[in-house]
Amino acid sequence: MRAIRLPDGARLSTHVDGPAQAPVTAVLVHGLSVTAALWRSHVPLLLHEGMRVVRYDHRAHGYSTRGTATLSLNQLADDLAQVLDTTAPQGPLVLAGHSMGAMTLMRLVARHPRFAPRIRGLVLISPPYGGISTRTGTGLAHSFLALARSLLVSACTHAPSLLDAVRRRLPTTSQWALRPHAHPESGAGPLPCRQGLHTMATGDIAALWHDLADQQPDPGALRQLGSRVHLLAGSLDAHIPPEQTSRLAACLPSAQLDIVPDATHALPLRHAQLVSERISRCDAPSHIP
Repeated sequence: MRAIRLPDGARLSTHVDGPAQAPVTAVLVHGLSVTAALWRSHVPLLLHEGMRVVRYDHRAHGYSTRGTATLSLNQLADDLAQVLDTTAPQGPLVLAGHSMGAMTLMRLVARHPRFAPRIRGLVLISPPYGGISTRTGTGLAHSFLALARSLLVSACTHAPSLLDAVRRRLPTTSQWALRPHAHPESGAGPLPCRQGLHTMATGDIAALWHDLADQQPDPGALRQLGSRVHLLAGSLDAHIPPEQTSRLAACLPSAQLDIVPDATHALPLRHAQLVSERISRCDAPSHIP
């Protein structure tokens, strides 16, 4: 593990596997409230394909620190640009992101077009068409789920300190428990995904949620990548329905879309082999621009 220092004081916990002379570097970007451990099963599969693999914790996630910058999608994209400049300053790239990670990659392409010529493949897993939402479907069940999510978002927004106090009293077995973590030892792996919320203050969760919810569709920059864009979605995703990803694909006529049957939002965890195949396929000669 290495720490990448950012201008605002944040330190990003970063893991690099594979030889520096590998022909292509795969950079894997996780979603909201989890950690780089999301990709633990993908690393050996991608290494076997001859790729170098970089993964990191977003700021305020896992072992990465918060810093002083405003938590926003723009900031996450700028952070990723720093990760790329530090860990893969040259050579071909395959970028893969899940959920908020996919949104971060989309914003990276828009804000930092200098990386576009190096991108052999952009794998977006469960990306929304625009912003995220508490309502993900129609019908009574989805209405109750949306109401519960809206109440939770409201509580996190208006009473973060109170919720932090409650979370500090929860047992460590609860995914909502708030616990400071010890500084990881050199060579330590990422904090497990199930502990992703343990290190996130409630106010930070709310800030990111609101920023992600306010995003508007802007697929223009992705069109420049043409067939190098690959979209994946789970047919049973209850967080970002596949219809959202399909709407995005409709704006990208050259992109490839796969709706994975019987897959949920946990697509990278439960279908690691399939996702890794899609990532490694980007390095095939037919996908090299």
